Amino acid sequence: MNPRGAALKAAGRSLDDRFVRALAEDEDRVSFWRRHTLSGVALCVGLPAVIATRTWMSPEAPNGTWLLLLCAAVALPAPLLLLVPVERLVRHPRGRLFFDAWEAVGLALVLTVCRLDGGADSPYVAFLFVLLAHAALAYPPVGVAIAGVITVAGHLTLGVLDPDVPTPDLVVSVLALVVATATCAFASANHVRVYERMAAYAAEIAALAQRDGLTGTLNHRAFHERLQAEVRRAATDTPVSLLIVDVDSFKTVNDTFGHPAGDGVLQLVGAALTGLTRPGDSAGRLGGDEFALLLPGATLGQATAVAERLRERVRTTAADFGATVSVGVATATSPDVTAVHAAADAAAYRAKRSGRDRVVAASGPGAEATTDATTAPAADVPALSAP
Repeated sequence: MNPRGAALKAAGRSLDDRFVRALAEDEDRVSFWRRHTLSGVALCVGLPAVIATRTWMSPEAPNGTWLLLLCAAVALPAPLLLLVPVERLVRHPRGRLFFDAWEAVGLALVLTVCRLDGGADSPYVAFLFVLLAHAALAYPPVGVAIAGVITVAGHLTLGVLDPDVPTPDLVVSVLALVVATATCAFASANHVRVYERMAAYAAEIAALAQRDGLTGTLNHRAFHERLQAEVRRAATDTPVSLLIVDVDSFKTVNDTFGHPAGDGVLQLVGAALTGLTRPGDSAGRLGGDEFALLLPGATLGQATAVAERLRERVRTTAADFGATVSVGVATATSPDVTAVHAAADAAAYRAKRSGRDRVVAASGPGAEATTDATTAPAADVPALSAP
């Protein structure tokens, strides 16, 4: 592809990123657009009501009958817009086209009303400012700017078509719309910036609320939520494996080297767990010196190989403190969270009872396979764990 073609393609992608994107990605934003839609419906009823009231109070107003018919055509069906599937629209990349069209139709109707009522000096020109303000509350700056350009062009056309409008008055009203557009675009940019910062802050807080402060792994609550979600989806052809990891003689580490060293050992274990995760895996600290690793899609043999790699890694990295881990492994092939957790926990207990620094895999009711430093299984599943 030549440089010009590549530049055009990049520009096209940039435009797609800017315009072909969902208006909402979270429930709070969806709720905002529901309220914004409700306010739009209120405008579709309220503004025609204002026009109808003035027309009724001013029988001499030009084109009164046409204005009343237009008001009825807008206001009466407006409540039907409440049936629009707002959630689906704002979550769809092209759903904004509906709201863009709605805004454009609104501007066209106001300009038509102004034309019927006498042109650029009609008091209904004030409605253009109302629509710009309404757009600034929800649309990004570019969308507000486009609406403003359409508004200014339409109003200028009205003035050109009406020779009775003094040029200075037309210039002032056009400049007022330009200033209003710039102000609304700035307000929109400010609103978007504040929203994005607040959304990022909320996401950060939510992430921190799920993490253990010492090791960076998932905390007890967050890990069990992941465990329940994955195990409930488990089936015979898509197993889910669980590792329960206990630090051996952790109290001895604290008593011998001090609590800061004990915290260091916990961090080493957390880092070892995180280093063995694939996308979709979850490492968590269940409390104290107990950790867990969730491996969706891993069979018992594959999970046992990962557990052995974990045991060896901890023994190497924590050698200065003489710390090791005992690991219990269990695999769920049915949506029974309690059963797989109990099986892995019991296997970890057997590993500690049989000498520590080893892996015990619970392969079924009353069945188990034990590995230690001399009978470690080959870690022949590189797709399941990081090096």
